[in-house]
Formats: sequence, structure tokens, C-alpha cells
Amino acid sequence: MLKEKTVAKLSSEDELTIIETVPGFGRGSFGLGYAALHLSAALERIGVDVYLASLDTRESGYEACEAVGFPKDRFIHGFAIGRSPFRISPFLRQGLLDRSSGRKPIVHAHGLWTYASYVAGAVSRERQCPLILSPHGELEPHALTLSTKKKAIASKLFVQDNLARASCLCVLTEREKSSARSYGFTKRIEIIPSGVSQARPSPSEEIAAFRSRFDVKPNERVLLYLSRIAPIKNLPLLLKAFSRNVRIRPDWKLLIAGPDERGHVNEVRGLIRDLGIQDSVSFVGAVSGREKSCAFSAASLYVLPSVSEGLPIAVLEAMSYAKPILITDGWNFPIATDAVFAWRASTQEQAFEKTLLEAMNCSDEALTRMGIESRSIVRRHFDWEFIARRMLKVYESIYRGNGEQYSCQMASSMLS
Repeated sequence: MLKEKTVAKLSSEDELTIIETVPGFGRGSFGLGYAALHLSAALERIGVDVYLASLDTRESGYEACEAVGFPKDRFIHGFAIGRSPFRISPFLRQGLLDRSSGRKPIVHAHGLWTYASYVAGAVSRERQCPLILSPHGELEPHALTLSTKKKAIASKLFVQDNLARASCLCVLTEREKSSARSYGFTKRIEIIPSGVSQARPSPSEEIAAFRSRFDVKPNERVLLYLSRIAPIKNLPLLLKAFSRNVRIRPDWKLLIAGPDERGHVNEVRGLIRDLGIQDSVSFVGAVSGREKSCAFSAASLYVLPSVSEGLPIAVLEAMSYAKPILITDGWNFPIATDAVFAWRASTQEQAFEKTLLEAMNCSDEALTRMGIESRSIVRRHFDWEFIARRMLKVYESIYRGNGEQYSCQMASSMLS
């Protein structure tokens, strides 16, 4: 049965084609890859002619495509040279040009400072087609202070040219829009958050086995950190606050899940030893699939103490699992709501410690009520097909050349 196209054709040969580019979306990738893959899959489900390009291996890309139902023949990859994050692929650009032959696609690059973004700009120039950029938090002030020499080189080689060429910047939050303006981007900006897939809670026996594996006692509640183990995530703030609060509330266990970034996990382990909380903290490691489901399912509260963020996918995932969240003021949630589903804490140590204790003092019943509100919010506002249809309107307006007229309202609020 053929899918009904939601995209109008200007002629039988002139159909809207979207090419999404991202450094990687396979196993081991995080928010950037997750967003590009799931957006592509949702666009394909609603009938859009979409391709997804990355530097993943064929095997890794196929595995990820299969997991979300994205057609493998719409994954474009090229043999990569070098090691992450410095991989390049001389064949990726040609693959994109071959797939877009005879068409004038829209190229949508996820991330700014990577080889995949360079390729997106090069294809946009050669095909003389629109370019859309999604920084995913990479223009936030703190993010700009990281790897400054590499960014300076990338900026001269292709980033400034890409920004000058871009028809539109798609950002995640109002705060990120302000950061992009401060960076000097003066053209069209749309605020479209990432989506989240529907949660698949683990069965009770798997949750019990997971808890046992990481020494969580039957009477203990789980405080879950699940994200990259990286300096920007500010784990020392969490550990110091938790070390004091767990003396008051010893019924909590902190689980730290996520991939290590450049050896930062060794610093985190050292701080745990110095604080003397080895019995109250367990490392889960990088998780995916059923293991990630178990981590979220076992949690009573999710925490992310980051210095700076765009819109963390892990926060939305925790909410989809009906978990209350504790976040810092390093980022802004992109919707306004009166629902009580989260704590927002300052990154100042005493203030963060006080807010964390307030959350740890909550009853199971109160945490459950907040979690139900969390799940309701993501179901209403962050469903991937809902996000894909919003993105499609941006693509269509650019395709037809009336982007300025369309831009009037969507950048100011998430919902009409």
C-alpha cells in the first residue's frame, strides 16, 4: 500500500527532497544523532522524500535505521578515514550529489563544527539549493568556550560560509535563539525542539535484575544521571550535593549512566572516593536499548546538573518514562506550563544542594504524581511526528520561497 504524500509537488519531476546530515547516529552517538535519526524516520512516516547522511559504518547505520524503522536504502554513508571526532569521508559528498542528481533538495545539517556540516555546505553550493542549520546548543556561550582552536579553524574553513549561506537556523529554545543572535546570525530563526520516542518500560523482573546488578537495595530509591560523562555536565556539583544529602536521606542510591568523554570518568571516580560515597554511587556505563529502558524504569528521579544545554534528549526520555526531573538553570524548557513536574536548581552549590534535598525528601506518591505530569507533557508536545510536521512546514516555506512570511509566529512560541 502506497503512502499518501503530505508534500505537494510543483510538478511530477519536482518533488521536495530533504537531505539530513549528521556526524553519526549509530551506536555510541548521543543527542545530535538521536535527533537527526528520529526526525528523519518521522518525516519518512508522514510521506516526505528524505535521506539521512552520516559517517557511520554501513553496519552501525543499518542497525540504527532498523531500530527506528527508517529505510536502509535512504541511509547515505561514505567510507570514513580517521578516528572520531576527526573522521572524514571523501566519498560522502559524492554520495549526496549522486542521490540528489536531477533534483534541487533542501540540505539540513545537524551540528555546526563537523565534517558532516562541511559536506552539507558543499552540496548546497554545488546544487544551488537551500541550506538549513541546526546548532543543537553549539552557539551557547559556554559551548563556544570549548575547543576554541579547532572551532576557529572550522569557522574559517566552512562554518562562517555555511552561516552566510543558510536560509534558516532551527534552534531548540528561546534561549538558543538569543545566543544565535548574539553570535551574529541575522536571518530567519525557527524554534523547533527535538522530539522523543514513546517509552517502553521494562518488565518488573528485568528492573529487579538491573537493580540487583548495581547493588540497589529493595528499600532504596534511585537518583538517575544518564548523559555523557563530560565536564560540561557538571557532575561534581551533583556529587558534592548528594554526598551531604545522602547522610540525611540514606534511602537513595545514585546511578551514573552514560559514555565517558576523554577520560572524565576517572576524575568523577576520584571525587567519589574523596567524598567517601562509594557505597551510595554506582556506575552503569553507556546504555542503550533494554539496558537504557531498565535504567529509566528503575529511577525515582532523574537529574541533569549541566552548566549549559540545548534541549537534552535524555531529559525528554526521562519524562517519557513518567519520571520527575531536576534540572539546572543552564537551559530553558521550551514550553510554558503550570504542571508540577520538575525542580529547577541554581548551579550555585548551596542552592543546588537545597533543591536536591527537597526532591529527595518527597514521598514516592508525590514523585509518581510529578512523573505522570512529565509523561503527559511529552506526549502532548514532543511526539516525533508532531515535531516532523512542524519542521515540514519550514521546509515547504523555504522550498516555495516564502520563508519570511511564514516566520512571523513560530519563532516566538512552541504552540499556537
